[in-house]
Amino acid sequence: MAEAKKYEFKPRVETKLSRPDFKRVDDLAKEDGVTKSEIVRDAVLWYLAHRDEIKNEPRDTMIATSIEAMTNRVCAMLARQGRLVATLFELTYTSMSQTKEGKEAFDAALTSAKQKMAKAVEKDERDLVEAMKRVVKAQ
Repeated sequence: MAEAKKYEFKPRVETKLSRPDFKRVDDLAKEDGVTKSEIVRDAVLWYLAHRDEIKNEPRDTMIATSIEAMTNRVCAMLARQGRLVATLFELTYTSMSQTKEGKEAFDAALTSAKQKMAKAVEKDERDLVEAMKRVVKAQ
């Protein structure tokens, strides 16, 4: 008794190309030493694999541009703040450094401010690390 042939699914996709495009596919197939079907199959599979990237590229570019603009604004703001603080620092130092006591008071205030800022930054960093850990564990 002959064994029944198992049906094999062989889907096909057909399309039409302009003569110049068909020639390009033909030339590419000859160059690569493969069939035109393999060239078209690879092209379709590549498109399917990269479709979301292609579709999202304008959005991703817009987001990157927005982030860069925000970064530039923050950097400009920090530069302005730095100039203002440096001006106040220079004015205070100039007026206080006229006497030995004034210079000592200024140096003490500077040391105290540096210590307080270092503690505040360390606390902010710890808080941020803990928040990030919670986010990572939640996912």
